[in-house]
Amino acid sequence: MNFMQLRERQPKFPVTVKTGEGVVELIWNKIEYADGYRVFASPVGKNHFVGVINVKGTTAVMKKRANGVPMQYKVKAFRIADGPDNFFGESEIVIACPLETPRRLTAIVGSDGICTLSWRYNSQCDGFKIYADSNESGKYSFVCYSGKNSCRLDSFTKSGKVSFVVRSFIMTGHMEKLGVSSAPAEAVLPKSKGAKAVQFDHSMIRKTAGDYNARRFAGKDGRLCNDHHKCTVMIGGDITVSAEMQKNAAKGMPVFDEAFSSLGGIFGSFDFSVAMLDTDINDKKAYTFEDSRVINCPSTIADAVCKSGIDALAVNAGLLQRAPQSLEKYPLTVITENDCTQGGEKFSIVNINNINVGFISATVNKDISQYVSQLRKAGAEYIFFFCSWNERHTPAVKPKWRNQAVKAAESGADIIIGNGLNAIAEYDVIECADGRRVPVAYSLGSLIPADPATRFEKIGALLCVRLKRDTATGKVNTDLCGYIPYAFKDYGTEHREVLLSDDNARYFGLSVYDTLKKQVATALGSKIELARYAEKPEQHSFALLGSALISELFKDDNDVETDRSHLFISQLTMNGAHCDVDEKYFRDGVVPLYYNLSKGYDEYLAENKADALITDLYYAVSTPVYRLGDSLYSGGKAFIQSRFYEENKSQLKRLDIKDEAVWKPLLDKFIDSVTAVYDREKIILVRITDPKLYYVNGRYVRSADRSCNFRLLLDMENYFIRRVSPKVIDISRFYPGVINKRGRSYAVCRDEHFRNNISLIAKSICSGNKANYVNSLAYDPEIWLTEVAENFDIIKAGKADSFFFSTSNAVDYFISRLSRDFICAEFKDILRLKTSELVTFNEIRACYDFGRNAVLKRVYNGICAIRKGDIANADIDEIIRLGLYAQSDLAKALESFYNKNGIIRNCVLSTKDLSFYLKCARLWMAGTDKDAVAQLARKYYEKHRPVILDVFGRADGGDISELADGAVKGSVISGYSALTVCSEKPADIDLSYIDDKSAVFTELTRSYFANSHGDWLLVDFSDIVKPIYRHRSAYVASIDELCCSMAYRAFMTDDEVFEPFKENDDSKFIEKAISDFARTVKAKYGKNIILRKTYLPLNRLDITGRIRPFDDTEFISEKENLISRAEEIFVKCTECYIIDYESRYLPVCADKNADISERMLESDFYKEAAAAVDRIISGTSKKTVNNVDIVGYLERCERIRKDNPDMSAELSREIFGGASEIFMTE
Repeated sequence: MNFMQLRERQPKFPVTVKTGEGVVELIWNKIEYADGYRVFASPVGKNHFVGVINVKGTTAVMKKRANGVPMQYKVKAFRIADGPDNFFGESEIVIACPLETPRRLTAIVGSDGICTLSWRYNSQCDGFKIYADSNESGKYSFVCYSGKNSCRLDSFTKSGKVSFVVRSFIMTGHMEKLGVSSAPAEAVLPKSKGAKAVQFDHSMIRKTAGDYNARRFAGKDGRLCNDHHKCTVMIGGDITVSAEMQKNAAKGMPVFDEAFSSLGGIFGSFDFSVAMLDTDINDKKAYTFEDSRVINCPSTIADAVCKSGIDALAVNAGLLQRAPQSLEKYPLTVITENDCTQGGEKFSIVNINNINVGFISATVNKDISQYVSQLRKAGAEYIFFFCSWNERHTPAVKPKWRNQAVKAAESGADIIIGNGLNAIAEYDVIECADGRRVPVAYSLGSLIPADPATRFEKIGALLCVRLKRDTATGKVNTDLCGYIPYAFKDYGTEHREVLLSDDNARYFGLSVYDTLKKQVATALGSKIELARYAEKPEQHSFALLGSALISELFKDDNDVETDRSHLFISQLTMNGAHCDVDEKYFRDGVVPLYYNLSKGYDEYLAENKADALITDLYYAVSTPVYRLGDSLYSGGKAFIQSRFYEENKSQLKRLDIKDEAVWKPLLDKFIDSVTAVYDREKIILVRITDPKLYYVNGRYVRSADRSCNFRLLLDMENYFIRRVSPKVIDISRFYPGVINKRGRSYAVCRDEHFRNNISLIAKSICSGNKANYVNSLAYDPEIWLTEVAENFDIIKAGKADSFFFSTSNAVDYFISRLSRDFICAEFKDILRLKTSELVTFNEIRACYDFGRNAVLKRVYNGICAIRKGDIANADIDEIIRLGLYAQSDLAKALESFYNKNGIIRNCVLSTKDLSFYLKCARLWMAGTDKDAVAQLARKYYEKHRPVILDVFGRADGGDISELADGAVKGSVISGYSALTVCSEKPADIDLSYIDDKSAVFTELTRSYFANSHGDWLLVDFSDIVKPIYRHRSAYVASIDELCCSMAYRAFMTDDEVFEPFKENDDSKFIEKAISDFARTVKAKYGKNIILRKTYLPLNRLDITGRIRPFDDTEFISEKENLISRAEEIFVKCTECYIIDYESRYLPVCADKNADISERMLESDFYKEAAAAVDRIISGTSKKTVNNVDIVGYLERCERIRKDNPDMSAELSREIFGGASEIFMTE
C-alpha cells in the first residue's frame, strides 16, 4: 500500500497519558504498517509542535520534563521507506503535566486541638488538595484546598487517629491535573468538647439601615425605580468575607465600604445588579472570626452592598434556605429558592425596563422545573438560575455539574450562574433541543473574598448580560454576554477588588496587570468576550530583528502577531540579492539560517510589512561577519554548525567590523531598506548596555559581558539614531542581568519581568502613547520598587546599592535605608513618594505631604536627622524600633559623636544597644551632669564593647566579620604575602614614584598594620603562593599592580623572581618568614588570633550550581603543601584558634582559572565560619573548630546533588565526604 493510500485510510488514534514527577508516558495501540512513531510536543494553546522523541514501540517515556508546565502531545506514525517527515497516521492531541510530589508532610496538633499540615514543594502548581483517612480504611476523602505549603484545618471535625496526604494540581483546559500523593502523615486529633456558649460583643454593629436615596433599587412591587432605558444586568461573584475583615468590621471600621470603593460605582451604571451572598448575616450569632466552624458575617456588609449600587442578593441555597432576617431593613431584593423578598414582602417577578425577569436560587441537586413553571405562569420572560455547587475553592468543573446545567437549561432556565466556589471557573454555552443557547458561568469568583486557597480566588469577573426583545416574535433573548475582569489587591489584611482597566494598571505594575488579564481570560475560556465597558486590547503586529532579548518579546501574547524570521541575523549582512539555497545547507526548523543564506531582505520587507519594527544592534556587534563572493553571512552558532560553513570554510573571509569604513556602509544599506518600508515613527530601537550586575541563585554577582564591544555598540546605536530618528527604548542600564543556564553573563539575558515590560512599552509606542525617547523616568516606577522590595536583603548582602539607588536622588537614598518588611508594609505610600519626581531633601520637605501616614513621616525625618548628625531628633527612635538598615548610619553618627566629644576614645559601635548610646548622647547634650553621663557610657562601653575583627589574607574574610554577631569589621589587609611582611624594606627604591595610598607602597614600606588595630585577627595563607622578587637582600611579593608600577619598571626589572611552592632548597627562608610573621601578629593581638585553614580543591561550582573542574591545577599539590606547612609553623608559634571548614565546601566562581585569593566559597561556609568566630570570641569554643551544623550541611549536599543529577560515585565521595553514602548517585 502506497503512502497516499495509508494516509487517507488512517483515522486519528487515541493516546493514554500517565505522568510522574518529571516524567510523561504516552501509550497507544499499534498502527498497521508503522515502522516507528515520533512524539511531538507544543505549549498548551499553541500549535507549535516540535519533535521530541522517536520510538519503535507503542510506548514513549519522556524524562526530565518540567514539573508544573502543561504541554500538548501528539504521536505520528511513519514508515522508513517513505522517507523522513512523511507521516501517515496522527493521534489525537492530549495534554500532560508532570507535577512534583509534595515531600516531608507533617501533621502537628496544637494546644487548641486543631491540626496544621505543612510540606515541602519547590515547583510550579496552582495549589494543593488535602485528603484524609479517618477510619484506617486506606481510602482518602477530600478535605480542602490550599494555595501554599501549609494548611490549618480549622473546620475538620473528625477525631482519633487520622492519616493525611497532599496532592498538587494544575488547571489545564478547565480540568484539574493531579500529581502523585505525598507520603501519609498521621495525627491523633482530640474529640471536641462541649463548652458553654461564649457571649460575643457585637455592640459596634449598626442596627439600623442608612439613607440610600442616591441609589435606585427595586421597589416592593418588583418594579425598578430608575430612568434607564437599557436592559442590561450585571452579575457579581460571591460575597464571603475573610475573618480579618470581619474582625475589623466588628470594631466599627468601614472595611466593607472600602472593599467596594475601588469598583467606582460600576454596579449603579447598569439597569439591574445582582451579587451572590455566600454567608449568613446574623448579628446574634458568632461571626466566622469568633468561631471558624460557622459562616456568618456582620450585617454592615449589607450597608456596603447598598452603597455600592447593587440591587439584589442571590442567597447561596446550599448555605441558607431563606433570606437572613438582617436584610429586611435594607432596600435590597433578596433572591431565594422560588421567590424574591424585600422588606419582608414577597414577589416573583422583577420588571426591568418592561422586561419581566424571574430569579431562582437552588442547589445543584434540586429539580428546578417546577420553579420555572411557576415563574412562567407569573409572567417571567427571562429566568436567571443561581446554582450552588455545594463545593468551595475549586476552579475545576465537575461532570455532574455539566449534566445538571444541561437539565436546568432544558427545564427552561435562560442563563445559569454558579456560586459558592469562590474561585473563577469556566464559561460555557449549552445548545438546547428547542434551539435556545443558554450561557453557563460556572463561577465568577468572589466579590469580597475569604482568605484565598488558590490563585483562582485572587481574580474574578463581573458578568454583563444584555437582554433584548425580538420585535418580530416578542420573545426576550440574550443579546450579549461579556465580562469585566478584576483582581484583588491586598492592603494589609484586607482584600480589595480592582478593575483590570488600563487606568488601574499602576496598582499592579504593567507586567502583573497584563498577566492577570490573561489569567481571567484563560479561566473563563474562549466562549465569552470582554464586555464593551472594558477596553479590548488593541491588536498589533511587530517585525523582530536582533538578539535573544528581542526574541523573548511578546511570547504568549495573543494580542500581538510577530515576525521572527530574521532574528539572530546581523543587520550588517541582511541585504543582498535573493538566491536559492539547497535544503541540505540548513537544518529543518532553523528559519533564521535559511534567510541568512538566501538573503533578499528588501523583497521580503516589501511583502511582509508589520505595524512596527523592533530591533537592537547587539547581534550586529557581537557576531562575526563572513564574506563569500559578493554575499555576507552572519557567523552565529547555527551558521558555524551548518553544512554550508563546513563546505566553504576555506573560502570564507572574516571582516573586521570594528573598522568604521566597514560597518557604516553595511548599516546604511540596512537603514535604507527599513526606512523605505516603515515610517520613522514605527521603527523602535532597544538600546543595550552591560549592567555588570547579574542575578543568579538568590544573589547578585559582579560580572561582565565579554562577547560584545560595547563601545562599538554605542557608536552604531548613535549612528542609527542620527540617521533614522527612531523611537528609542533606553532602560536596560537600570536593571540587572540574569546569568544563563550555562553560567554566562550576556547583556541581553534579562528576566521575564523586564522583557514583558519592554513589550508593553513597545505596544504603547505603536499606539502613539509614548514619546520618542523612553528612559527610566518614563517607565513604571512600581516595577522598580517591586524588584527592590523583593530583593532588598540580597541587594544589601551583594553591596549593590550603587546600582539600584541613585546617589544624587533623595528618594533613592531614603529607600536604600529602609528594610524589606517596611517597604512591603508601606508600599503604596513609598511608591507615591517615588513617583513624585522630587529629587532633593529640601524639595521633599517643602512639597511632599505624607498625609495620615505618621510612621513613614517619622522614619523620613529620622533618616534626614541621622544624615545631618542631629541625634537629638526624637524621630530616630522609630528607626531603631523598626530595625531599619539606617541603624548602620546611626551607629556611625554615634561613633563620631562620642569620639569628637572625648567621651569614649576610639569608639566603635555595632547596631546593638543603639538605644542606650542614643539616650546617653541626648542626656549629655542636654547638659544633665555630663561627667556622670560620660562615666556611665564609658563603663557600659567597656563591658559591652563590640570586638573589632581585623583580617589578613583573602578579602572574603571581611564577609565573615560582617556576619558575626559578636564582632564588627575592622581592617582588611588583603592581597599580601605573609612571607614578606617581616622582610626588610628595599632601601634603594625611590618611593616618590609610587602613590602612598596604593597597595604597592604598602608592600614596599611594610606598612600593613595601622598604628591602631583591632582586638582579634583572622588569618589565612592563601596569598603565600604568589611569586616573590629578590631585590638585593629584601623580598617583595608580586602583588596586584606591582608589575605595572613605575617603581618596578625603574628598579626591579632585573631582579630574580621565584615561586615559593617550587623552592624546595629554600625551606629555611619560608620557616623564618612565617615565624617572624607569627611573632609580629602575636605581639599585636596576643592570643586573640584565629587561623582560617585553606584548601585547594580540583572542582568548583559555577554560578548555576553545576560542578566544574578548575583548569589551573598545575602544582596544586605543591601549593597545598606550602600552605599547610605555613599553617603548621604559625599554629606552633602562636597557639591560635583554628577554623577548619573550608575542606567541606566548594569555591563558587565563573572563572575556571580564578586565583586562590579571588575565589568565593558557598554561602553556607561564611555562615558557619561567622558562628565559629562568635563562639571563639565569647570563650565558649575549643581551639580547633571543625564541626558544621549537620542539618544545614545535609541541605547543602541535597542542593548540590539536585543541581548535578549525573554526578559519578567517585565525584560524590570527593564532594560529600562522609555523607557520600546518603547522596551518592547511580
